[in-house]
Amino acid sequence: MKIKSLTKIFLFVAVAALFSCSSSDSGDGGDGGSNGPNSISVNASSLFVDFGQSVTFEVTTNEGDNVTSQSTIRVNGTPITGNVYTAANSGSYTITAIYGDLTSQPVTVQVLAVIDAVSITANQSTLNLGSRIKYTVTATDTQGNDTDITSASNIYINDTQSVTGGAYIPDAVGTVSAYATFDTFTTEPVMVTVEDNAGTPATYNRRALIEDYTGDWCGYCTRVAVAIEMVEEASDDVVIVATHVFNGDPYENQYGLQMADNAGVTGLPTAIVNRQEDWVFPETNNVAQVTSKAQGTMTSGISITSASKGSSLSFMVNVGFGETMNGSKLVIFLLENGLVLNQANYYPEYYGGQNPVPNFVHNHVLRHSFTNVLGDAIPASESVANNTYRTKINYNVPAGSVGNPNNLEIVAMLVASDNSIININKAAINTEVVFD
Repeated sequence: MKIKSLTKIFLFVAVAALFSCSSSDSGDGGDGGSNGPNSISVNASSLFVDFGQSVTFEVTTNEGDNVTSQSTIRVNGTPITGNVYTAANSGSYTITAIYGDLTSQPVTVQVLAVIDAVSITANQSTLNLGSRIKYTVTATDTQGNDTDITSASNIYINDTQSVTGGAYIPDAVGTVSAYATFDTFTTEPVMVTVEDNAGTPATYNRRALIEDYTGDWCGYCTRVAVAIEMVEEASDDVVIVATHVFNGDPYENQYGLQMADNAGVTGLPTAIVNRQEDWVFPETNNVAQVTSKAQGTMTSGISITSASKGSSLSFMVNVGFGETMNGSKLVIFLLENGLVLNQANYYPEYYGGQNPVPNFVHNHVLRHSFTNVLGDAIPASESVANNTYRTKINYNVPAGSVGNPNNLEIVAMLVASDNSIININKAAINTEVVFD
């Protein structure tokens, strides 16, 4: 049924506790929505301090409100009084905050002896284009102890400060030079040679796509949510894009509305497989319709490499062609997982029959499109056999447009000229998903 319409460093580092009914016009077309704070983060005035120095903590919501005075701050699990702490011993201290029923992700503060030297290393001296370099900055104290201070250091790539911290994705062959600064220390540079020696595979694992048009207001949409859970249990090779639309859903945005318009979606729930066919009702009885399309191999595939720090995101999408595919296009989406919002539910057999389902976790929510939602054309000179087409994107996530930047994922799909899916892949933030 459908419903229509080491020396003291004062570095302010935030670690986030860091995607039938009748449709109607709604929303402002933005990328974000708000239903009150759904996460908090605890921030430390210093992540690395000399022994005897104090650290000040601040607690903020994902909406940017300072709630320090209303929060309980814990150091190694023990509540402290106020928001200033001085460690009794050197070592590692884990900081969390509690505000109402929200608990932050932990922050680690290192209390160190006096630093004697700082150095930078790379995870490899030579790598192929399409991979990422991971840097580690190490402080050595006067007692000979080494501490990883990468997150508190400034790393410079070819003399330009990195916005993604200890990870960097080269977009050209050559030599990458990097050095780091920490307090008064500057490291010697480390060199990495970038080559383009990676061969293009002849075949790639075949994956499938479900585009789930849904809404928090749609009581019949829980049926599709359950079916998606069944698919995810049955296969790791199905990619989900949850497109929230209509009737004031807080996660609605311009990209989802464009997709719904192009697909002719006027009622929810609607789920479309590989952009070509409706997922047959009842979807819970037709899991094989989807999983059967995520078996075997294809002659083209996708890999994704990403790096991020705070709201700064950098990633590269690589499309490998085992055969020439004229007219192919590339679609790249940014999704978010772990969004908590009550969900209407008209089914007594799902989610305990609750209506609404409280604190329902919405995953794979479409937040942004880096391309036209139907895809950007890949140049004919690039979509040829035995070639790898690459595109690198740098993006600063707008404040308030997502709930938690650490829960983002990238989806890239190769589509044919008729908009059917050739192949697809996904990658969580700060991971490298290789050709397979």
